[in-house]
Amino acid sequence: MKKLLKLCLCMAAMLVSVYLIYDHYKDYNKGENGDIISNNDDDFEFISELRTKYNNNEIVMHMEIPGVISQPIVQTENNSYYLTHDLYKEESAKGTPYLDYRNKSLQDRKLIVYGHNKMNMTLVFSKLLDYQNKNFFDKHKTIVVTTDASKKDYEIFSVFTEKEDFDYLELSGLPGGEYYEHLLKLKDKSIYDTGVTVDEGSKVLVIQTCALENGCDSIAQYQVIVAKQIKK
Repeated sequence: MKKLLKLCLCMAAMLVSVYLIYDHYKDYNKGENGDIISNNDDDFEFISELRTKYNNNEIVMHMEIPGVISQPIVQTENNSYYLTHDLYKEESAKGTPYLDYRNKSLQDRKLIVYGHNKMNMTLVFSKLLDYQNKNFFDKHKTIVVTTDASKKDYEIFSVFTEKEDFDYLELSGLPGGEYYEHLLKLKDKSIYDTGVTVDEGSKVLVIQTCALENGCDSIAQYQVIVAKQIKK
């Protein structure tokens, strides 16, 4: 009888342990890189965990387009280092997506992220070329940005290719009215109507990658996606 009781207690303890493990991880899913992404808005230790995983304190945020990409974003003192280095800071022709060094705060009203697209390479941002198709946009309108302080949703309002006018990279202080005109210009560039409006208070995220299948080696032509932070 005592043996049976001990067996029952052991089984009960195991069941409790399994439940606790499930309860801890039920709000998580795995990103493209195998990184666990929290669905709990109160859990922002995720960025710290990424920094530990890759031994890289220059990871500043995580960017996800559900069903498309899931990627840590780094930032350093220039816009060249991560063109040729991966998340582990090892040399790599694939590079890794990074935030413009000119962004002094993740609270800036305009954030700019860059990433490679090259022929014959499997790269995260290569998938962004699918946004040239309106049907693809209709299914993937939202970008989720997680930092060590917040999680924000962005809604894409413009998709375009560019090889001459790079005003979209402007980060210097534009007065309210000029900033609004700047956003309207970006919206007007879109290759299709997204149906999303902007105002002078909109905070935006700009994502740039090469628009050509062979990258930007022969001609500088870029795919640009612009999204606004959704106000809650």
